[in-house]
Amino acid sequence: MALDEIKAQICGKWKLDRSENFDDFLKELGLNVVFRKMAESAKPVVEFTIEDNTIKMISKVSFFNQVINIKLDGEYQQSFEGTEMNCNSKWENNKLITEANPIDGKGKTQKFQRERVNDELVQTMWVGDVVCVRTFKPTD
Repeated sequence: MALDEIKAQICGKWKLDRSENFDDFLKELGLNVVFRKMAESAKPVVEFTIEDNTIKMISKVSFFNQVINIKLDGEYQQSFEGTEMNCNSKWENNKLITEANPIDGKGKTQKFQRERVNDELVQTMWVGDVVCVRTFKPTD
């Protein structure tokens, strides 16, 4: 079952180790320079758990906490940076893939892929032509 695989692969706590192209990703989303600078300097800890057949992702930084509830194989709504999105997530080839489309048409379509590569959690994010890779290591 997909949830068992997800539990074995990505559940637990992860701390950001490095990012590639994160500022350009946030800029493409239209976020202001102050928010982008704060986000760029943050080292979030992300925790994945599974509750009631839902994957819960809690992202914590000093100035911001976000909880995302991911449901597999069906549409659900979630807010990203203040934009309400219709999301669809699937577990495919040991990757948790989420596509998010703005409900009101004012935001931009985003895609997220999370996978375990050796002892790291690699999160690849796409918006427009911009690709961002954020790599997390397990917390102690």
